[in-house]
Amino acid sequence: MQMPLDANIPYEWQVGNEANVQVIVVPSWSQTEKTSYAVFMDKKTRELKCECKGFQVRGDCHHVRGLKWFCSHPIFRGKGPSKTQLESFHALTKESLAESQNIVLKAIEIIGPASDRELATVLGWPINREVPRRSEIEDMGLIRCAGEKLDTQTNRSVMVWSVA
Repeated sequence: MQMPLDANIPYEWQVGNEANVQVIVVPSWSQTEKTSYAVFMDKKTRELKCECKGFQVRGDCHHVRGLKWFCSHPIFRGKGPSKTQLESFHALTKESLAESQNIVLKAIEIIGPASDRELATVLGWPINREVPRRSEIEDMGLIRCAGEKLDTQTNRSVMVWSVA
């Protein structure tokens, strides 16, 4: 198996995380010097941007093309959502929520800021049913963390959720 000719990256790279951006340092070998370029991936939109002049001028470069190929090849693709799954997820709106997601959102709207345990208790659900639904509507930006409070049952600090 070979990388395409226009994918000008070796298999070594470094990955770093910032708040909303994942940084991939892609080594680039030119005839005169060895350099590397940072490719930035916006974590929400999955948009890739490279710091090289080719990307700035043409909106495309070998580093981004090679990185896309590398990440999409079945041998190198790890677990996680596929491109079509991500597109479907980002297309979700408040109107297209699943029934269980809508129930969790309505519960937060009615009772106000609440922890996962409180939501599960109010809904009469096991916590492992409530948490994934809450996480999904949080990822959509419909709710947010409203702070922390002490859970009297566990005597630990827990996050409370409110409508965004």
